[in-house]
Amino acid sequence: MIRSFLIMSLLASFAFAVPAHAASGSLKMVSIDMEGGGGTLFVTPEGRSLLIDTGSPNRNVPNYGLDGARYGLDRIVAAAKSLGVSRIDTLIITHYHADHIGGAIDLLQRMPVGTVIDHGPNRDRPFIDQAPDSVGNRMAQDSILAYAKYLEAIKGHRHIVAKPGDVFHFGTMTDTIVASDGKVIARPLPGAGGRGARCDAPPMAENGGLENEKSVGSILRFGKVSIAALGDLTWNREHELFCPIDKVGHVNILIVTNHGMAISSNPASIAAMRPDIAIIGNSAKKGDVPATFNVINNSSGLKGFWKLHTSADDPALTGDPDYIANLEPSPDQGHAISLDIARDGRVTVTNGRNGFSKTYVVQ
Repeated sequence: MIRSFLIMSLLASFAFAVPAHAASGSLKMVSIDMEGGGGTLFVTPEGRSLLIDTGSPNRNVPNYGLDGARYGLDRIVAAAKSLGVSRIDTLIITHYHADHIGGAIDLLQRMPVGTVIDHGPNRDRPFIDQAPDSVGNRMAQDSILAYAKYLEAIKGHRHIVAKPGDVFHFGTMTDTIVASDGKVIARPLPGAGGRGARCDAPPMAENGGLENEKSVGSILRFGKVSIAALGDLTWNREHELFCPIDKVGHVNILIVTNHGMAISSNPASIAAMRPDIAIIGNSAKKGDVPATFNVINNSSGLKGFWKLHTSADDPALTGDPDYIANLEPSPDQGHAISLDIARDGRVTVTNGRNGFSKTYVVQ
């Protein structure tokens, strides 16, 4: 309780006068095309901005874009500008893999950033059973180097290490941390607490690197609408969160965990959350694998499944192109998926490529 009060006080220090019309305004959310990296921007009716992750380093994002975005960071800045934001009030780095922390240092130099939230020390270590130049060891080394630079870059910024159970307030949006540094909340959220379903899925040996399972996992709430943003939380950590007791319950919007990779989206997590709307931050060559697609697409109550990219390796997963922001093999233009979220449960999702939109009523 004391910790939550202190956190609320820290974040409140950035507050400014709330417009009179704020109570009737909507929450804006942009799922930015980070080419298979993490990057989601939220702006509340009061103008409070929250960015979760910063995508890959500039060198990893192709030089495409009729939007003028040559790099992932440009896409973040463009998304912020489109919503009238010139400052990131709070930045959450879910974990320190390059596709999530890669743009953080440049962002901190390019835009004012207030509070920075993460899970604490980097937990990646080289794999002793793999060759030094293996993919796993290169990824771990990149993560370790990126973290050292990140610590230097955030000096002078308000820095909070998230703990499961922490509650952050961003204007009229709240964020409850349900996982951080490999630990999950001990008690169910309000409305959850039932026995988990599909809890018989066996453990998975692969976690894609130790940092994945340390991800900061958020359940955001605005009015009647809840949003799950679990970073790259892995299959086994998901099991702890949803089995044998479901500690999260139903969510309205799911930012698909780990870009739709097979090492996340444990069937128990999808059965418990039962998302109304799913948004997958994949790229043409990363994520949205058949096993993940099928478990989400067959989820009870799913109303809309939106993607940042088609799957170049598995065209059978494509579906209706109106629900896909970037088509393959067309040149990638960095189109985003935007959401307008009303307090009463009306959610309008818009495809940045063609302007196609659909409004859902969720509960």
